[in-house]
Amino acid sequence: MEVFGIKTDLIGIGDDMVEALERGMKESGLALEDGDILVVSESAVATWERRVINLEDVKPGRLACDLAARYSKDPRDMELILREADEIVGGIPGVVLTMNKGFLYPNAGIDHSNAPSGYVVLFPADPQRSASVIHDRLAQGKRIGVIVGDSRTHPLRLGCVGVALGCVGIEPVEDARGQMDLYGRPLMITRKAVADNLVSAAQIVMGEGDEGIPAAIIRNAPVRVEEGLKCEIPGIPPNECMYIGALRSGPHPYTGSYDKLIEEATNARENAYAPYSNFKVGAALLGKSGRIYSAGNIENASSGADICAERAAIAKAVASGEKEFEAVALIGDTPTPVSPCGICRQMLSEFGDDIKVIMVNLKGDAAMANITELLPGAFKGSFLKKQG
Repeated sequence: MEVFGIKTDLIGIGDDMVEALERGMKESGLALEDGDILVVSESAVATWERRVINLEDVKPGRLACDLAARYSKDPRDMELILREADEIVGGIPGVVLTMNKGFLYPNAGIDHSNAPSGYVVLFPADPQRSASVIHDRLAQGKRIGVIVGDSRTHPLRLGCVGVALGCVGIEPVEDARGQMDLYGRPLMITRKAVADNLVSAAQIVMGEGDEGIPAAIIRNAPVRVEEGLKCEIPGIPPNECMYIGALRSGPHPYTGSYDKLIEEATNARENAYAPYSNFKVGAALLGKSGRIYSAGNIENASSGADICAERAAIAKAVASGEKEFEAVALIGDTPTPVSPCGICRQMLSEFGDDIKVIMVNLKGDAAMANITELLPGAFKGSFLKKQG
């Protein structure tokens, strides 16, 4: 297998990246051949897609400022992370770990390197589509593969390896299950990350700094290249990932989208009945219908008759005929975001494992988790069904 780097002029906003690659190949005496695989860096693709942002144009909101202080980030970076990320998983000083378009990425894939001073390069908007466009413009009757690639770190390992974001012409993952190992035992779970491995090979030539090599040709790879094959990069749900599944347990930083629900919970708290503890809690439950059911907690001289705000809201919703819910917000006067008690967690889990719980205190601190993160292994009605 051979790897040839394609050196180009600096690709700027508005430049035609494909033309730059064609010039680079011509100047290096390279030409694509049948069976070749072209790997192109995501930063070049994102610049080509005009995904370059001037930080001076970014106005961070309150949530971005709060999270920036927590994670030691520039508030403008944090604002972009909130806009780009599907979910914030957590973070350490200087780095926010996010889910973005099915990938686990630090800082939502936003990159300061290979960007002009004062600018950042966002994650490509549609790497699969860009791979298809590059393929269609460069193939010219030849059977080639194209991969848009990036780099990432592995848990507990120093250094970066390659990851494919979009590809055309090859199967990105090869299923090796059923193949025999050296001792004649069938492989049970092995799948080969072919596209990721090819990106890693290309990055040895392409580099990460000022090499000026945004793409590479891989020739004679032991991979079948098929004309017209367009495959999305396969992923797995976070709850099926052995790393995320083993380590993940909420709550996580609140990232917006449920401000109205928090407002309704705040209003409901004002009507809470708590003459004994004076600990008032408000809850607002969002049904799948879009309706909101809010309530405050209700105390009783006989404390066993107390009703938490969350359960009061659930009772209100069920009495109204609604039994499917998207999210619940609750607010209380606590040092950190108020958390539902065990009984309320059990009650919420009765109506779905994916209900989002937004927890807030009066200072405006907020966190969120889904109910399975707050109550893993909940007792379910299915346990009560007779077997056989």
